[in-house]
Amino acid sequence: MNAAEALEQAKARMPTDLDTSKMYVDANQAKKYAEHRPRYSEEIFQFMVDYCKETMPALNSCVDVGCGSGQSTVGFSKYFKNVVGVDISPSQIANAPKDIPNVQFKVSSAEKLPFVPSESVDLWCSGESFNYMPKELTYKEADRVLKPGGTMAIFGYAVPHAAEKPIQDAISAMFLKLLPYWPRESLSTFEKFSNVELPYPGWFRNDDVKQIQRLTLKDYMGLIGSLWSSVAYRKANPEEDLMGDLEKSMGAALEQVYGSKNDAVFEMIWDSFIIIGRKPFK
Repeated sequence: MNAAEALEQAKARMPTDLDTSKMYVDANQAKKYAEHRPRYSEEIFQFMVDYCKETMPALNSCVDVGCGSGQSTVGFSKYFKNVVGVDISPSQIANAPKDIPNVQFKVSSAEKLPFVPSESVDLWCSGESFNYMPKELTYKEADRVLKPGGTMAIFGYAVPHAAEKPIQDAISAMFLKLLPYWPRESLSTFEKFSNVELPYPGWFRNDDVKQIQRLTLKDYMGLIGSLWSSVAYRKANPEEDLMGDLEKSMGAALEQVYGSKNDAVFEMIWDSFIIIGRKPFK
């Protein structure tokens, strides 16, 4: 079986009936998510902020929907006077930072934002989680809260990669192993939301942004441990040492490239994307 066939087989095994609202309710899993998920680059925030400023120069308000434990919410707080992060998981919100004066976090679904007044928001955004939301209802609520001329932005990143072949091979093997344990909706993220269209005329994509993180082996394993698919795999295969096997695989790759696995620092690259548009003025 070649790589393409193996990938298609893995995709075919992805579950279609998983309740995605329950994916990050476990407190320990949410804590790992907060500690190890990649942070968005300033380039990504700046692009969205600059676009929003064209019609909303005061940058008064931002609502970040599906915010997890606040990775993107914190980034927007540097630019907007008031930011609200919203997530359906109480455990995720419990792990969000509590010491940022202009940020508040709420537990709610994307399609129900009763705490946000109509036509009050300069930027409505969703990072890496829009694929789990009911699209039409989410768009309807976003349109309600956005000011005329306000910005809608959906952004995220695809599967990470590395420049060095041994490291890339280890990442690819990990992804193929875990892929059947992600919900089918995750395919949209891996494909950079290529099927997503915003409900406003003139929307467009920016696929020329990247995130680069420098990781140790310990950092890499923390990232893997934060993935829902690794939790699901370990529950389904308790007899296997998934984390031990993945650590050996990446450790061997680092030794091959750098001569040491413990002192090596390598770059993981996420090809990122932004889908952005503007609510028409009345």
